[in-house]
Amino acid sequence: MRGGDRIRCSTLRRIEITMEQLLKTNPVWMTTVITFFLLWCPVFSAVEDGIVIVVVNQKTFQHAEEARLLAEDVAEQLRKVNQKGAVHVATDDWEDEAAWTYYPLLEKLSSRHGSNSSWCVFLDEKSLLNLQKLLSVLQKYPKDKELFLGRAVWDRQDTIIHHFDSVDPKKPFLYPDTRAGMALSTPLIKRLTRRWLDATTRPKIDFTIDAQYEFARFVESAGIKLTNERTFCVEDEAETCAVTFQPRKTCVLDQDGELKTEEIHVAVKTCSHFHDERLSVIKDTWLPDAPNHGLYSDREDPDWGTVSLGIPNTERGHCGKTLAIIRHVEDLDISMKWLAIVDDDTLISIPHLKSLLACYDSDEMVAIGERYGYMAVKRHGYDYITGGGGMIFSRALVEELADPDVCSCPTIDTPDDMFLGVCLARLSVPVTHAEGFHQSRPMDYPPELLQPEPLISFHKHWMIDPREIYAKWLDNSPNVMERQQQKEPSTSKGHSEL
Repeated sequence: MRGGDRIRCSTLRRIEITMEQLLKTNPVWMTTVITFFLLWCPVFSAVEDGIVIVVVNQKTFQHAEEARLLAEDVAEQLRKVNQKGAVHVATDDWEDEAAWTYYPLLEKLSSRHGSNSSWCVFLDEKSLLNLQKLLSVLQKYPKDKELFLGRAVWDRQDTIIHHFDSVDPKKPFLYPDTRAGMALSTPLIKRLTRRWLDATTRPKIDFTIDAQYEFARFVESAGIKLTNERTFCVEDEAETCAVTFQPRKTCVLDQDGELKTEEIHVAVKTCSHFHDERLSVIKDTWLPDAPNHGLYSDREDPDWGTVSLGIPNTERGHCGKTLAIIRHVEDLDISMKWLAIVDDDTLISIPHLKSLLACYDSDEMVAIGERYGYMAVKRHGYDYITGGGGMIFSRALVEELADPDVCSCPTIDTPDDMFLGVCLARLSVPVTHAEGFHQSRPMDYPPELLQPEPLISFHKHWMIDPREIYAKWLDNSPNVMERQQQKEPSTSKGHSEL
């Protein structure tokens, strides 16, 4: 234990003794306080040749609470088996860092644990950890080697979200499904840290799109490939799982029942050029499930029921139209708790969206969608919701964004999703990433990543039949389970290391 940690823990022990003396009249509270100090003091200190667990979580309150509960459970497991270890909750220990990209954590972990640990294991906040199983798995590997372990997934075709990197079907590039966790040996952490700090080997990152893929490419640049470790699971696939991802359970808004569909206003961005081609698709698929909706265009069209907000169409960007929608909706006298802004070529499951939003409080400032980052690892960078998969804002946040002093487009064709990210950063509102949102088509993702969580959206009609895609992946009709069983099965167990 380092000096600073020893002093901190001894101070906490003295506080504990004082509290015990003061709280004799309230034994329940006394027990809670003492348990807290006993639980957290030894775990959040340096370790000697131990294991480091990092819970990579999101910043919103309920996600941070989930992460802390997981950290408590891991801490208890460490004590039960008398294993030296440290536990970090990313947003508690490194609040200002883009921990979800992994890069900023390298130097932090190397400097604090580089000389006194064997492994760094990264967990999703919704993970379950079987520590004894994990330790037995890690013991199979030489701790002095540079190793990268995780549940391997791979692209089936070149895809836009991975910059159209060429895919070799005979020797695919493996990257980790980080929902199931990943483990890096400390020698690898130290080497990656050196590469990250060296301007000649540090990746030039403007946009972060798929953090797990991009981080794996960085590891590959050091000559290290992912080893497929089958005990890192996304479902309870077997009793052999060391880490198991558990999807979020269905939530209810309060004791009065679930969030009502009518309380979600779905705003569709369209233009007159696409009325016939795209609006017919959404009316045949998901729009009937969204009774509270608006079709916002550059022209009012009685045949389709579009509304013009006086903003001309632009070839790109659409910031003017999006901010006009936000201000228009904020003024509407409607019972709206959430605003969902989607493109006219977005396919979305309204029932699954409703189930997700019931987990959050619309009276708080909340932004939900698929998170991207622009210069996220730098101080002037920010996160944003990529627009194609859908941008979701709580009523409280809509009221703030509608204020011109808070958010006003530089030009009407400024990229709307990115500029809204700037506005969210100004308001100190974190982007809440939800796995169910997708900026691209289903075939642009490994099939393993499209389960088991409920799918919420896909984007683009390019080279697909959008009605068929909706029916297969998003339709919430009673026979949806039958269609889900017909999806391509996972074959990740067929690979170990390439």
